[in-house]
Amino acid sequence: MNKKLLTVFALTVWLLSAFAQNPDVKLRGLVFLDKNKNGEKDQGEKGIKGIPVSNGDTIVLSGGTGLFSINATPGNSIFPILPSGFRISNSPVQNARFFSVPGGQHPAEPVCFPLTKDLQTDHFKIGAVGDLQVSDQEEVSYACQTVIPELSDRKDLHFNIFLGDLVNERMDLLKDVSVMLGGLPRNTWTVFGNHDRDVHATHQDSTFNAFFGATHYAFNYGKVHFIILNNIWSDGGRQYEGRLSDRQLGFIQNDLSLVPSNRLVVICQHIPLVHLKNKDQLIALLQNRKQVLALSGHTHQVSRHFPAENVTELVAGASCGNWWLGEKDWQGIPSALMQCGSPRNYFVIEFKGAEFQFSFKGIGLDESRQMDILVNGPDTIDHEADGLNGMEEHAVVANIYGGSDSTMVRMQVNEGRWTEMKKASLISPNVSRLIALNKIKAYPTKFSKRAALRKTPSPHIWIGNLPADLQKGIHQIKIEASDRYGFSTSGSRLINF
Repeated sequence: MNKKLLTVFALTVWLLSAFAQNPDVKLRGLVFLDKNKNGEKDQGEKGIKGIPVSNGDTIVLSGGTGLFSINATPGNSIFPILPSGFRISNSPVQNARFFSVPGGQHPAEPVCFPLTKDLQTDHFKIGAVGDLQVSDQEEVSYACQTVIPELSDRKDLHFNIFLGDLVNERMDLLKDVSVMLGGLPRNTWTVFGNHDRDVHATHQDSTFNAFFGATHYAFNYGKVHFIILNNIWSDGGRQYEGRLSDRQLGFIQNDLSLVPSNRLVVICQHIPLVHLKNKDQLIALLQNRKQVLALSGHTHQVSRHFPAENVTELVAGASCGNWWLGEKDWQGIPSALMQCGSPRNYFVIEFKGAEFQFSFKGIGLDESRQMDILVNGPDTIDHEADGLNGMEEHAVVANIYGGSDSTMVRMQVNEGRWTEMKKASLISPNVSRLIALNKIKAYPTKFSKRAALRKTPSPHIWIGNLPADLQKGIHQIKIEASDRYGFSTSGSRLINF
């Protein structure tokens, strides 16, 4: 047996015997520079000093030879907190290489973290991808035809973060999802969602961790510090709420003590921060930070919130849209329009140093498609759909997917003067149309599934009016929207008045 295999065998035997005798032991491991990027410790590859390693609470630094020692408890995970300029080698899903401490069903593995140097700049883009939430092989196929190839084709994204609910309570599909994400040309990080759980299990994240290593952790990229959280608080069964454990709050405090105060902090979780039961405890830990961005999923709607003066939250919608439901298109993919009127989507977040901007990306749609612009009246169904049939004739309705209460929106017709549009509590016009078609049983058609849509207002609708003296003919409407929280966009359309 060669020296490398002997070392691996010895460490494996030690781990198995240690966990058999004591459920909470000191775990030893190694962080090393993987020069040939094969993911294994080869002769001549040296350890890396000063890399933070955590058990999800405590954080230690690797020593001069890359060795570390840390408490390990079954059901938890051990992981390095990557400094800027490093990535985990030979692991397309970066957190998949983390070590999930055996909880009775997963065998122990040698705790070696292979790092490789990664050329990173302070200006980079990421994909923030909401709920994939596949329920069966048909929906896996939908994902394989839509969001996955689109992300594969993008050359501008440096990595992707999937914001939870990778599956819809089908733990056996996590393997398929891990293969899909592992095939992306850019690295991926994953978040744990409420539908990714082993309901009624002692450790509800055990299967998830078998494929994705950990449910809360942190890493650095450029001048941004990312903290991934598991905010699914379960009663031990099917019921859950949005809450962070004391252990995670302790981890955040310990982690932030190592992060320069001028570094942008990005919190990634599944349930939106505004729905977190103990969000005040989290916000208190972030209060000394100049700026914090929170990225969330869960609601299958796009929305934005500002839970603290220094915290901006983007609820990123869902890549499955409205749970892969609705009328199928010519390729056999459900439209799955979301309750807010947004199409299936993800967001592109652009970072420049400690600043950020973001843009909506409808899957399969042009980058410029940031809104829907409706002029009430020309479509005959508008006279039948609740919410549209009582609207003023020729009202202009803009559904601006990334807008918020703080967004200023203005409209121009042809080359006339710009006028302010008013924020409105209104059901998305496209949702109103689908509800009307469902009501008269025009939808769903054969082989499609009924879209589960309610008469709930969209959080990003604005209304304006055409000029009173507008003559009959073809006219162009332009709309601009912006706010001080990293959002700016525009759109236009022609109308036949």
